[in-house]
Amino acid sequence: MGLVLLVIGLVGLTFSVLSIIGFDIGEVDIDLGDSGVGLLSVLSPFVTGFGVIGGVLLTFTSANPLVVLGAGLATGLVFAVASFAVLGYLVGAEEELPSVDMLGREVRIVEPVTPGRIGSGEVQTPLGARRVSVTARESFGHNDVVNIVARVDERDLYLVERIFELPDST
Repeated sequence: MGLVLLVIGLVGLTFSVLSIIGFDIGEVDIDLGDSGVGLLSVLSPFVTGFGVIGGVLLTFTSANPLVVLGAGLATGLVFAVASFAVLGYLVGAEEELPSVDMLGREVRIVEPVTPGRIGSGEVQTPLGARRVSVTARESFGHNDVVNIVARVDERDLYLVERIFELPDST
């Protein structure tokens, strides 16, 4: 019975690790990092705690099986409540980044753009550097500095042009 509980605990531990790094098995998505608080994200730590504590105690001690199962159950519940609290806090603390108006901003071309082809550029915003997809009516090479003149569509594709500044006449 102790070995069975250890296997159960290791399966729970495997699901917990897979939920952190993400993994797909056929049609089942085990990536719980972006799905919020779900049954599997709370059940995995419960199964891990219950199985590992119960299995270790039954395998390596001569404790009463009912006491061991109770200890495993209590440990599993503590792990489940803790994971539920942490996941609930993380989901509740998630805030959207404010939107930044991109029109008129300078863009440094990272991947060259030619007419009819999409390239990419780097824009400095108050939130830091941001990579955007760009298109243009003329060709621009790597490290050219241009300006965003229009948003092409909802995919964050921007039309860029070189805007020449007039020299000061003073």
